[in-house]
Amino acid sequence: MFLAMADARAVLIKLADRLHNMATLSAISLPKQQRFAKETLEIFAPLANRLGISSWKESLENLCFKHLNPEKHNEISSQLVESYDEAMITSAKERLEQALKEEDIPFDLSGRHKSLYSIYTKMLKKNLSVDKIHDIHGLRLIVENEEDCYKALKIVHELWSAVSGKFKDYISHPKYNGYQSLHTVVMGEGTVPLEVQIRTREMHLQAEFGFAAHWRYKEGDCKHSSFVLQMVEWARWVITWQCETMSKDQSSLTYGANSMKSSCMFPSHSKDCPFSYEACCNKEGPIYIIMIENDKMSVQELPANSTMMDLLERIGQESTRWSPYSFPRKEELRPRLNRESMDDPTCRLRMGDVVELTPALPEKSLTEYREEIQRMYNRGLAVASSGPSVSTASGWRS
Repeated sequence: MFLAMADARAVLIKLADRLHNMATLSAISLPKQQRFAKETLEIFAPLANRLGISSWKESLENLCFKHLNPEKHNEISSQLVESYDEAMITSAKERLEQALKEEDIPFDLSGRHKSLYSIYTKMLKKNLSVDKIHDIHGLRLIVENEEDCYKALKIVHELWSAVSGKFKDYISHPKYNGYQSLHTVVMGEGTVPLEVQIRTREMHLQAEFGFAAHWRYKEGDCKHSSFVLQMVEWARWVITWQCETMSKDQSSLTYGANSMKSSCMFPSHSKDCPFSYEACCNKEGPIYIIMIENDKMSVQELPANSTMMDLLERIGQESTRWSPYSFPRKEELRPRLNRESMDDPTCRLRMGDVVELTPALPEKSLTEYREEIQRMYNRGLAVASSGPSVSTASGWRS
């Protein structure tokens, strides 16, 4: 979907529409609710995540969770009624902000609650109960340099008691994908566990918008080329930045530090901006097309200026190799480009094109055709295998 849309605003509209539909899903039948929720969880929630719209991602996931597994959703909700303590987060933020100001450490600080769906997936993945999950409440602290990270960590441990075995130093020992941060869990007010993440601005930008983007180590390593990663990173950056500038809740999250600014005002771009939405593919970069075959969708990466023939060569459908039914494979399929019949195999493909490989014959006719050829093929095998026996029998009768 992202590849097929030249303007990121179109993606935002699609996501907003899906979020509205999910919020009113109870108006349709239960089977349709589950199909719709499954599609949303597999496609739209990851898309919101990749674009950095965490609030939409969490809303979509929680709504999907509610419709796909209502019993577990209600169970976890009831268990977390007392744990969801907004006042505790606010109090912890104020306490840490005051301590950092006293030490004259520039910082950005934000608080958050772990979503219901994230809690559920962590329970499944690590076989934990709710009371064993220590990052339901959390703070994220961004400072200027690595030295301030450890100074801030010392302040955190002076303010609250650290939970044994829950400190992780990803600055000295980065994750395999380059992710860097300090993670610690402390006992907040009312003995409620509180996770605190501490990192520099550079580490935060890399974690949020670069090669160690949060969606990559949560969803798995990305196989696409750097060109598409750059498109996604830029979209995440401008959308997040725009949301921040539009936010009505501008608390003291930028004490002693310059706010991060984009070089272009969303959604327009400066003339020399290399990440403009207007052209999803440059002349040298690869193109990505969506291929649908046998009701299965895949994304194919091709060099610039590739044609339909190039795609067919890759998947082998243009080959005159014979199938087990002894007719050319190319006779079975008829390619369609963006839902239109396509007769010119030299037609150049563009970023986001949808190629459907459909049977050249109607489904029933093709099935009957295959069955008839299979019967002929089987009869041929039977005759060939019984040849010597028939000859011997004829000679005995003579």
